[in-house]
Amino acid sequence: MNKSYFYPIVAAFFVLLGIGLTSCSGSGGVTKRYDEGSTIMYADEGCKSYMEQEIDVFEYQYPKAYVLSKYMAENEVINSLLADSCDVAVISRPLTRVQLDYLKQKRNKIARQQEIAVDAVALIINKDNPVGSLSVQEIKEIMSGKISQWSQLAWADTARIKIVFDHEGSANVNFIRDKFLSSDGHFPSGTFAQNSNADVIKVVEQDKYAIGFVSVSWLGEHLERVKSQKVDSTRIRQLENEDEVTAVDFTDRVRVLKVRRDDSPVGFAPYQAYIYSGEYPLVRTIYMVTTSGSKSVGQSFFSFVTGFIGQKILVQTGVLPYHYHARVVELE
Repeated sequence: MNKSYFYPIVAAFFVLLGIGLTSCSGSGGVTKRYDEGSTIMYADEGCKSYMEQEIDVFEYQYPKAYVLSKYMAENEVINSLLADSCDVAVISRPLTRVQLDYLKQKRNKIARQQEIAVDAVALIINKDNPVGSLSVQEIKEIMSGKISQWSQLAWADTARIKIVFDHEGSANVNFIRDKFLSSDGHFPSGTFAQNSNADVIKVVEQDKYAIGFVSVSWLGEHLERVKSQKVDSTRIRQLENEDEVTAVDFTDRVRVLKVRRDDSPVGFAPYQAYIYSGEYPLVRTIYMVTTSGSKSVGQSFFSFVTGFIGQKILVQTGVLPYHYHARVVELE
């Protein structure tokens, strides 16, 4: 099970004492162990669904290693890493040269960062909304306020479009702002922030005039089944031996819009195969960053997620592993 960063202070104290971040070496000195102790990971909340799976399997393989996780807006994650409040970060953009230099000069930390996944921002609407797809240009005009009513799209209803995000400073907000707004642009009136991707789905499920922006990893109809799977030797063998299979069904609580490139009449949903092919246009790369030293749990977890089994885990969660190709298996 995941170890939440919100453990009571006393529990965290005994974790550090009982598990031990260090062990005695044969020469009488103190040497850090890569498989014992703990590391603190902060991640954008949109990454929670798959990072929890990574933690579960990692902690199964290293029963004396613990990943203390906390999920928040991407901007907070980066600020926390720069403040040396965490050892590992999961974000949708690489650290800049200025940030890397700051960690080195002010924190005496060498940051290592690597791509771990290709995620997609999915557009979701209520099941009673008849709109089937949007073009990239139409999304841009919604973000600018030029399109503000559903009647300007493929629906006769003149109701105002309600735009729903997870929260300010999240990876989803940053992605849409960077892609569709000018550097000094603002989201139109009628834009609302929630506390999580799950809350966005709830709002859209209940409001037929809302359009939500969420990480595609939150939409897999099989997500609860995957989360409930027991982590044991059987699951590890499956991850080691099974071929990658793309999940082809989203949750039926909301409708997932297809998105059309402006030069194409055909829209695509954010399935893994279309993320890989580039036919779904709203994609971003997910990065993992660690400032942990060598032979530490943080560095070990970084190697696990970027390695073979860590990448295989991502296949089950709806995002595209950065180091693996996806294939589509049709279900009857």
